This record gives sequence, C-alpha cells and structure tokens, in this order.
Amino acid sequence: MKKRKPRRPMRQVNKAAVLKGVIMAFKISMKKLIFAVLAASVCIMFKAQSVSAAPVFMPDGYVFDGEFYASKYPDIAYICGYDIPTMYQHYRTFGWLEGRMPYAPGSTFTVFTPEFDAAYYAAYNPDVVAAYGNAPAKLYEHYLWFGRLENRRTCGAGGVQIPAVTRWQYPQAAAVLDAVGWDMRKAYEWCVGLDYYGHGKPDMPENGAPGTRWFANYGFTYHKGNCFVFAATFFEMAKLLGYEPRQVDGQLPLRRGGFGPHSWDEIDIDGVTYVYDPECMWSVGIDAYHIYYGQKGTWRYVFGTYMSE
Repeated sequence: MKKRKPRRPMRQVNKAAVLKGVIMAFKISMKKLIFAVLAASVCIMFKAQSVSAAPVFMPDGYVFDGEFYASKYPDIAYICGYDIPTMYQHYRTFGWLEGRMPYAPGSTFTVFTPEFDAAYYAAYNPDVVAAYGNAPAKLYEHYLWFGRLENRRTCGAGGVQIPAVTRWQYPQAAAVLDAVGWDMRKAYEWCVGLDYYGHGKPDMPENGAPGTRWFANYGFTYHKGNCFVFAATFFEMAKLLGYEPRQVDGQLPLRRGGFGPHSWDEIDIDGVTYVYDPECMWSVGIDAYHIYYGQKGTWRYVFGTYMSE
C-alpha cells in the first residue's frame, strides 16, 4: 500500500501585504485620473482661448492675432505661453525680423487706428493702389507687410505716423511720452524743460562723437544736458512717434566771431526738411519747432555731419 504524500501546509495570508498592494493600486489609479483631468482642463482652456482670439489692433497700431501666432509657431507658445501681450512683444522684438507672420494672410479687420490715413496712403502711393486697390483694409495690410519696411508715411503733416520702432527699443523715451502724451509738440516742450548743463563740463562731450543714444540716455536719466542732449531726447521720441529724424552735429556763428558747436534735429515731412531745436527755445526763447532753414528770426545753422545712433 502506497503512502500518501504529506499535504503542504496552507500558506498564511499576509494581510498587511495585501492591504499595501490595494493601496498602491488605488494611488496609481488616482494619478491616472488626475492626469486625465489636467489634460482635459488644458484642452478646454486652449479651446476657450482659440474661440475668443481674433486679429486685434495693439496699442502701437499694429494688427496681431494671438491664436494664429501660437498655433503657427508652437516654439514661441512653449516659451511665452498663450499670453497675447507677451507673444506680441516677441513678435515686435524678434518675430518680424525672423519673417514670422502676425496674423493669417487674408484675415479681415476694420481700420480704425487714427495713425493710418487710408486716403493719404492711397494718394501718395499709386503703385500700391494699382496692386492692392483702394480699400482701407487692403492698404493697411500692405503697410503692415511692406510699407513700414519701405519707410512709407501713413499720414500727412500734423498726423502721428505709426512707429517703425517699438517702445522696447526706446524705453525711456516711451515712458516720457506715456507721461506727457504721444504728441510731437508735447515731446518738444518736455525737451525744452531740461536743465541746461553746457559745454565745458567734465562729463559732457563737446561734439556728437558718443552718438545719439548716449546723449539721450544722459538726458532721460539726469534730466539735464547741452544741445546734443536736448536734440537726442527729442530724436528718440520722434522715432517712437513714427518719424525718421536725423540729429545734426553742426555749428552756429558766435557773437564774438567764429563758430561754436551745436546740435539739432531734421525731419522730412511731405518732401520738406524741417528743423526741431529744443535748446534754441530754452536759451533765447526762439520757438524752433517745425521751422525751416533760413526762416526769418531763427538761428543761422551751419550743417556739419549727421550723428550715428
């Protein structure tokens, strides 16, 4: 008779281990659920932004479509997020230089910015009218894509040209314009209000060799300077107001004979060269705002060279 093999004793169930395994499985399930909820939330947020986004006019007059920019350039969306001002700052600082588009070609929008005079733009740019027609939206579209790079004006004398530069390029000048108003005359009067810190001072150059940016930074920082500072601060504000000024490193005849150094700005408007000289107004009370060379009652300017920025 064969002997039966002894039965293996039943293993004791480790209740603590079982409970630990159940808890781990529950945690894993909860993590998956939380991840799914977060992913759905992101999709919902993005969808909501996509629905509300559209080409809009930014404060400096340009049209920008945040939804289009984020979807076409995911690398920028990854860096900047979906905040429209941040994406727009990227476009105005880097994007347009890289050939990125601010809105989808063919987008429609209403031209209501006061800096763009469609009738003026059409009258002075017949080649654009021939190619684009005279619809204000099409003319403005041409300016955004090509005209601003070709330095085409958007309005006549007295109007405010859409700037070809951004406030981030001239932050101190932009801060002053924010305070006094984005107006050419007010910018000039602010420069007239600088304290005169003339030639011969130890830290004030006698000529324009340091360049416009150096003198402008000095004036905006210390609120004083000589004629080069007066002209340089006005130069940067004029740039932000959409003009193309030139700062002159020139001379003036002196009462005792000979000539002394002097600086002022030139701006071409509708084919005419005008002089803007804030320091002249400060020193002798002559209103040298929007005057022309040889005008009666003004200084006899002796041209030298144009200063570098």
